[in-house]
Amino acid sequence: MLNTEYYPLTIVNLLLLGLNHHAAPVNVRERLAVTPNHLPDVLRALRDAPGVGEAAIVATCNRFEVYAAVDDAAARHAAMVEALAAARGLSACDFAQFACHLTTRAGADAARHLFRVAAGLDSLLVGEHQILGQVKDALQIAQDAGTLGDALGGLFQRAISAGKRARTETAIGDGARSLGQVAVSLARETLGDLNDHTALLIGVGKINKLAGRALIESGLRWLLVANRTFERAVAVAQSLGGRAVHFDALAQGLADADVVIVATGAPHIVLRETDVRAAMARRAARPLVIIDLAVPRNVAPNARAIENVRVYDMDDLSAVVATHHPVAAPAIAAAEAIVAQEVAAFLEWQREREIAPRIIALRAQAEEIRQAEVQKWCARVALTPEQQRALDALAASLTNKLLYAAANALRN
Repeated sequence: MLNTEYYPLTIVNLLLLGLNHHAAPVNVRERLAVTPNHLPDVLRALRDAPGVGEAAIVATCNRFEVYAAVDDAAARHAAMVEALAAARGLSACDFAQFACHLTTRAGADAARHLFRVAAGLDSLLVGEHQILGQVKDALQIAQDAGTLGDALGGLFQRAISAGKRARTETAIGDGARSLGQVAVSLARETLGDLNDHTALLIGVGKINKLAGRALIESGLRWLLVANRTFERAVAVAQSLGGRAVHFDALAQGLADADVVIVATGAPHIVLRETDVRAAMARRAARPLVIIDLAVPRNVAPNARAIENVRVYDMDDLSAVVATHHPVAAPAIAAAEAIVAQEVAAFLEWQREREIAPRIIALRAQAEEIRQAEVQKWCARVALTPEQQRALDALAASLTNKLLYAAANALRN
């Protein structure tokens, strides 16, 4: 059940708390990463914190951001931090170690941030298409968890609309690249032409599917696909013209592959240092490129120390994107203008939502007074039915005019 004690919630009571690729490296972001199956539990734990009415989480490989409707954004920051740490099983001491990386926003600033996220303006790959679907997922997960109400529901729906407008009315998404495509570019920079190379995908989520398509389009010779659910590996391999590999046969896949792209939903290491070292012993010193697109990381960091092995994680991709994949400034400016329009419309909607109960209450009170005064004068003065109707109409007209002025004063 939603906490309704703090309604109506206003824009000044919106709080954002989280980590993203701008301020937190991957070894910090992975500490807060939550698997999709556990998101509802974390949402409910946050919603149950003191003073919190609603909660939603935008969780991607590059961001973990909690949006909450609270009774007092300034006063509830500490409670939200404590609830988030507890939900992730972190002690206050552990959480404090990376608290400096937290992004905190409130009110209109928090709303504007979500609109920019949905429009792809805050992404590692500016204009990328996946983030809009991820914001939609955040809305749906919060609805299903019972932690979303009118305040955050309206915010997310309007942010999604802004994201759609930015993509349909500007060139922000034209030629936008996925993380999988950037990973393939990185592999080509390291190995050169991929025509005589073999790649192994570990995991069959959206990112790896896009990476697989990019590999095939680059002229890759052989594509192997591994997943814990073999049937899913078969389906993806068939769609890409590759071959499925049983998860318990990864050793052979690692020995055969020149490029390994890893992105599973597992919250732990999938490729250990010993796995990679064993594969290299069977490769006759052939170089191996491993690209870890998962957060938390799926590849042991100490695998970087193995000779002839290049391991890249999300931080490495961030550095590549920053220098190699700029987006045209006019497209960004046009998308920013749409975001500004949509944020202004949202703030106006929120203001109307805030004052509506006051106007309704004022109108009810005024109507009660009007009726009482008309009845009083009708009882004191002998009036014909027609005169009574005229008096009632006059009183109603005066009341409506006064209420109109009062409502405008509230709005302004």
